[in-house]
Amino acid sequence: MTSDAQNETVLSNIGLALARVAQSHGVDAGALMHDAGIDTESIHQKESRISTVQHQELWKLLIERTGKPCIGLDVSRSISPGAIHGLGLGWLVSDTLKSALERLVRFQRLVSTNADIELAETAESYELIYRAKTHPKNFQTASADALLILTMRLCRLALSESLELKRVELAHPGADCVDAYEEFFRCPLESNSARYALIFDKSTLDQNLPDANPLLARINDESVTEYLARYDLADFVTQVRKMLIERMTEAKPDQATIARALNVSVRQLQRELQDRGFTFKGLVEEVRRDLAISYLSEGVKTIGEITYLLGYTEPANFGRSFKKWTGQTPGEFRASR
Repeated sequence: MTSDAQNETVLSNIGLALARVAQSHGVDAGALMHDAGIDTESIHQKESRISTVQHQELWKLLIERTGKPCIGLDVSRSISPGAIHGLGLGWLVSDTLKSALERLVRFQRLVSTNADIELAETAESYELIYRAKTHPKNFQTASADALLILTMRLCRLALSESLELKRVELAHPGADCVDAYEEFFRCPLESNSARYALIFDKSTLDQNLPDANPLLARINDESVTEYLARYDLADFVTQVRKMLIERMTEAKPDQATIARALNVSVRQLQRELQDRGFTFKGLVEEVRRDLAISYLSEGVKTIGEITYLLGYTEPANFGRSFKKWTGQTPGEFRASR
């Protein structure tokens, strides 16, 4: 066990899903959680979390006591979109599967603070790549498999049960579960890869989702942001984003104001962002872009109103920025929606 792994956390609803699956296979769920070092009362509290080490121990005991190495298939089926709060609900009402996966990348800390998820683009595909920041000694590959399976389930719920992938990659032999996984994913499975990954055809992720609802998507995004900030599970960047959203109507969001709200100096604010690969100016642009796309997609506010809400003094300035971000003017973007 490493102190870093002990400090990372997983949403307790994931642990509860494992407990439900255990019970369905005749395993005492209470004893399972107790033996994994999890308090059976606190795990049921709203928005609670368990440590990564406890989470992995829960997987280890679940597999041992059920004798089912491929039980991740059952676990993923027991996790509803609502179990992962605004992320799961926002996923279903995203514009496209690409934007849904971008939400997963943006809010991955909701599910696990140990996750390092990336959506990479190649000439013909999008690759959703999973890594772990730390590896506790009791790491179970089934937990990583289950994350891939859950992602695929949510994609099929959002678009179509017939959805297929180009390829799945697993960073372990996977011999016991190859047949079961290939039946679920319905695509080639590459074992002993250097990574865990889902490979999507580009045209698949660019399809519009039937239940797309930009307003509901934004409301759920705000819910996740508030959750992360409230429990201090978000990194420094998420807290800055939240404050920028609250102050975006200001013509020039002020570093000094944000720094005071976070109880840090301006220099420390800049350093904390730089250490994470961000700049204050870049975050302002990112927040403005995301809000602009949400507002225009909703189709309720005028472009003049959006200009004000994003802190621009003139619609022309907003128009130039938006074209730089998307290649379209605000009017063209709205018409395309």
